[in-house]
Order: sequence, then structure tokens, then C-alpha cells
Amino acid sequence: MKLKVWLLAPLMFGCAVLAAAVGPSRVESAAGVTMELDAATGHYTFWVTKPRWNFVGDLGGPAEGVAVSRGSDRLGTFQEVEFQWMPARLLSGSIRLYDARPAVLFTVVRQRAGERLPALLPRFTSFPRGLHRFSYRDQVFSPPSFTLETNGTPWLLFDDHADAVVISPAANFMSARMIGDGEHEIACGLNDGVTALPAGFTHRTLMVFGNGINATWEAWGRALTELAGRARPANDADLGLRCLGYWTDNGACYYYNYDRALGYAGTLEAVVTHFRKQSIPLRYLQLDSWWYYKTLMDPDGHKGEGKNRLLPEGEWNRYGGVLNYVAHPAVLPEGMAAFEKKVGLPLITHNRWLDPASPYFQGYQISGVAAVDPRWWNETIDYLAGAGVVCYEQDWLNIIYEHSPAFATVPGMGEAFTDNMARAARERGLSLQYCMPTPRYFLQGSRYDNLTTARVSDDRFMRDRWDAFLYTSRLAAAIGIWPWADVFMSTERDNLLIATLSGGMVGTGDPIGKESKENLLGAARADGVLVKPDAALLPIDTMYLSDATARVKTPMIAATYTDHGPLRTAYVFAYSRDRSCRGGTFTPAALGLAGDVVVLNVRERTVSHQTASAPVTFELAPDVTVYYEIAPLGRSGIAFFGDANKYVSNGVKRIAALDDKPEGMVATVSFAAGEKSVRLFGYASRAPRVCAIRGVSSAANYDATTGRFEADVSPALEITKEMPGGDPIQQAVVQFTE
Repeated sequence: MKLKVWLLAPLMFGCAVLAAAVGPSRVESAAGVTMELDAATGHYTFWVTKPRWNFVGDLGGPAEGVAVSRGSDRLGTFQEVEFQWMPARLLSGSIRLYDARPAVLFTVVRQRAGERLPALLPRFTSFPRGLHRFSYRDQVFSPPSFTLETNGTPWLLFDDHADAVVISPAANFMSARMIGDGEHEIACGLNDGVTALPAGFTHRTLMVFGNGINATWEAWGRALTELAGRARPANDADLGLRCLGYWTDNGACYYYNYDRALGYAGTLEAVVTHFRKQSIPLRYLQLDSWWYYKTLMDPDGHKGEGKNRLLPEGEWNRYGGVLNYVAHPAVLPEGMAAFEKKVGLPLITHNRWLDPASPYFQGYQISGVAAVDPRWWNETIDYLAGAGVVCYEQDWLNIIYEHSPAFATVPGMGEAFTDNMARAARERGLSLQYCMPTPRYFLQGSRYDNLTTARVSDDRFMRDRWDAFLYTSRLAAAIGIWPWADVFMSTERDNLLIATLSGGMVGTGDPIGKESKENLLGAARADGVLVKPDAALLPIDTMYLSDATARVKTPMIAATYTDHGPLRTAYVFAYSRDRSCRGGTFTPAALGLAGDVVVLNVRERTVSHQTASAPVTFELAPDVTVYYEIAPLGRSGIAFFGDANKYVSNGVKRIAALDDKPEGMVATVSFAAGEKSVRLFGYASRAPRVCAIRGVSSAANYDATTGRFEADVSPALEITKEMPGGDPIQQAVVQFTE
């Protein structure tokens, strides 16, 4: 018993035994979930009220020592059934139902050391039939799958009404997996190769029910991160999330490429100088794999050639694993720290797997091709922190897992890799980015406050990546990790728009002189601070239903929003995916709006006044996209949209506050230092009056045909801080009255 209490302590703040059960043990949650365990048979049944579903599971034998208790943990108060089973009570377990949320936490403990877990908890053998299925494949960037993949992925099951349940491992993410086919079995356990479990080994599974697919994903992800005690980063939590940057990764102009007359360092210095002369506000620079020492060996040990045969040979110009993770003098001749000072921008740096030929294998503990030694991580992150690096990007995560077999089979080994990475970076003030992750890395990321971003689509963002990007953004966003689309050119306006709407990073890789300043300043203020939505751009619920059932793909519809208290502005991006079906529809109500709204087709500059429950329909020609902004009609009769020159016109980095008063709509507008004015716009049935409460405003320019009004606003003279440690800003406060 003493061992058991120690194992459960991290997830239990207090617990009181209510009764030792004699017959069937039944607990009922106020959140609408009821569970009953029949100790004689080992069968357990769940009844859910919303939706009305039943799930029946089997322990594989009778339960002993059944007790019902109450307690609390990070998810809140709960009722719990505890028991033992298998011969000589080899396994102990518990099923925990929460009072305030429709969530269930399963725990199984192996009391004595052994080869494996001889039984699964949960293991459902009866459940609602005909549910649609969705999960993520065990492949690079975790592509979506409308089947149930048996790896370390969450499973989503949903019906035609978008009622849903998400089931996933809640511990041992690097060696756990989902098991079954969704027809005869739904279970969670460990990889087949896992052996040598210690006494007291504990595994957990989380199950969350909900109404609405995205709402259920969100509820599941928040429960998972709360269990871990993780603080979910805001969309401006680090410099990469907060500001516009420049990237040199695969697909960028200067990926293993540079101006021969300038050299690599000189070329990037020229990029930064050029952008500054153009008043394009870059705030950081990403250095991809070209800057450090590598071998010619690919991950499978096959010898390749240089990365770019048109450039000089050298240990930097190679495809293979890491030999020495320091700046190569052929590309950064003065070292990374001196380079960072010269360009005057903080850095994001890339890393890959360790090659067996590296001397690191003699001095540190390495598992497969990955460092698990805390000393290696301390020294590596020390080096980066001393060179002005603010974010560490760990790439090739799928390859590292594949070529480090102990990660999959030895509990704790994969965690030593990710734990030490996160700890060392956190202690030195660096954030993390995961690249090429499989689903289990996203789940593992639920433990780390400083894991702020993850790549969710393949190299070089383009249209054929959009679907995967959006669906895998759902996994990242659920866990509180901001999605990163990858590099693109600033002339590609739709790619830039999607990246901005993602709520994550926005970075370009243009050649010098080929960038679009106008497009880039649609995403950012003059100080480089991104004007983004509050949440990631995600497929709306009906897309899951359509893609699970339709033979012909309908247009993709994805949405996000900005909230100013009760006022929500929604942003909807849609695109055609199949030449035979061009029509799409959605309702503003499904996006969280209510009452009367104004729907703006941004590119056609057309508007419609309607109720939120009324459908918005559109037709798309092949390869065409559409972008809508939707704002509520205020009590004063005004729908306010914000900055007329920003993709996310009501984003909080521009419109800091919005107050709907009966006498008018009051907007607080933030200006970067040096910005002279901002053009605001909205819609009204007649020309509104404009009053500058703070700062200066022009009269409204009103178009009676469309109802659109515009006014130029200038800031007050005094400078404030946007947030603790943030960029200096000025503000104006303006009231619009119809």
C-alpha cells in the first residue's frame, strides 16, 4: 500500500475512501458519465448522457479489493474505483471520473517487476457502432488519417452529430500506443517490444467525451496538459511566435546556398541589411543545418554526396548526422556569437541526429543516435545561449526515434532525451521547436512549458501541404503547441495568410530583392510584431464529417477568431480541393458568434448582414481560395473590423481592446513606435461619427452603397509598454457612433 500511495501521489492531492465494495461498484459524475464495475466478472460499463453512448470493458478476470473513494487532482474533484486483479494481485488499477468535466482517467500499476503489462486498462469490447474514426499516422509530421492508427496517437471517434470522444495515452508517451480496430476492441497499452518493467510501473489513459469535434479535442488537450501541470504558451510567448522572422531551411533561397562573392555569413548579413533598408522589420534569423559539422552518412548508414555540389566541399556541406555541433569556420568564420552580433538579430538554430562517427559517443551517454546525457544538453544549450540563440529547433525526430530503438522499448529512455532537452533549454531561457515529429512527440510535448512551436507540415509550405497542415495543427493546438507551417516566399499571399492565421510563426525565405513588403506588412506591425488571431486556424467540425464520408472532397473550410471580451471576430479561409465539387457552406454560429453579424468577403469587398445561424454559402473555381471576416453587429449598430491593412484586422496586437457600448463602439488601437497612423474600418447603416478619446482621428469616410466606413487614427504622444518586457507602443482610443 505504501508503494501504491507513492505512485499515485503526483496526480492525487487528497483522497478519502467512501466504502469497500461488495457487489457492483458504481460511481456517477455530475458531468454526465456513470461507471459500474462488476468485481465478479471484471466487466466495467460506462454510460454517457451527452452523447448517449455506452462503452463496456473487460479486465480479463475478476477484481479484488474494490474500493470507492473521493479525491482531487489537477483536473479537479473526482470519484474513483480502485481494485486489484490478475493472479496474486499482480496488477492494481483505478478508474477516475471527474465531477466537473466528462473525462475519465485510467491507471494501471504493475506491482512486481516483469516483462510486460499482462492486461490492458482500458480495454473496451463493446461500444457504439458506426462511429467515424480519426487519428494520426506514425510518420514524419504526423499526417492525419481517417482510420485508427495503432501508434502513440490519440484516437477520435465521432458520430454524424459531431458528438465525440478522444482516447489517448496519458503517460509513457514514448513507448505507449493505442490498440484495436474500433470495431471489436479499443484499448491503450505499450509497444510490443517493451520489456523489463520495474515494480510499480504505472501507465495511464485519458478519455474525454464532448459535443462538437473541435470542442472535444480542446477539452482533451487541456486535460492532458493540466495533468502534466504544463503552462500553455501564449501566441507571443517567445520571439519566434511574437515577431516576423527570416528562415534558411529547406525551401528557402539560402538553404545550402549563398552569394559566392559574399560567402554564407556575408550573404545573410546582406539579407538583413536589405530588409532594414526596405523597412521590413525582421526580428530574428533562423540558421538551418548548414552551419555545423556533419558526415556524409544518411540515417541508415549509406554514404551520400555533398548537400550542394556547386558549393565548396566541407564538413558543413553534407547531408548526414552531426559530427560536432559548433559553427563551421567555412560558413561562420568568426563563430556564431560574433555573427549574431554583426547581424544584430537573435537566432533560432537547427539540429539533427548524432552520427555514430561523432566523438560525442565517447564522452556522453548516447542512445541510438540521440543524446540522453544531461551533460551533453547542458553544454550544448550553454553554447547556443552564449551566441544569442533564443529558440532551439530539434529536427529529424522521426528518424531519431526510428534509429534509437530503446526509445520504443525501454520506458524512460525516450523521456531522457526530451526531458533533458527541455530542462536545459528552460534553465537557459531558450524555447523549443519540434520538427518532423510523430504523434507521440506531440503527446510528450504536453509536459514542457517551453515547447512553444512544432512543424506540422512537410518542407517548403505550398498548397498540397494545406490539408495536412490544418488537420495536424488540430493536434498541436489541442496540447497548447503553436503550429509552424514552414518557410515560403512572401509573394505567395495565401501561404502568408495561412501562416498568419495559424497563430504560430511567420517566416519568409525570399532571395534578396524578391520579397513583397506589402504582403509582409499585412501580417506584422512596423516593429515586426505579428498581428494574429487568438487561436490556431483549424478545420471546422463539418470538415471531419465530410472527409470521413464523402466520396468527393468538398472545399476545405478552416476558421479561427479574435475575442475582445464577449465580442468575437471570426476569420474563415476556404479553398477548393476537387474539381467536381466547388460549393461550400458554414454558419457564423458554428464559429462561436450569436445574434446579428456582418460577413465580409475580404477580397471582393462585399458584405452581408445576417443572423449568426444563417448559412454563408460560396462557390469556388479550381485552385481558388476565399477569405471571410465576420464581426458582430454591436448595440450601437456598428460592426467593427479593425485595421484595414492587416490580414487579421482585429488582432489584439493592433486592436488592444474593443468595447460595445449603447452609445458607440470604442476601440483601443496599438501603434508600433514610429507608426504615424492606422486606417480603421467597419460597417454601419449610416455614416458614423468618430470621436478620438485619446490620440487624433479623421472624420469617417462612408460609402452609402456598401455601408463601409473608414477613418485614419493617430496615436497619443506618450509611449507605454504593450506587456511586461514587450515592445514600446503608443495608443489611441476612438469611439464610433452611428
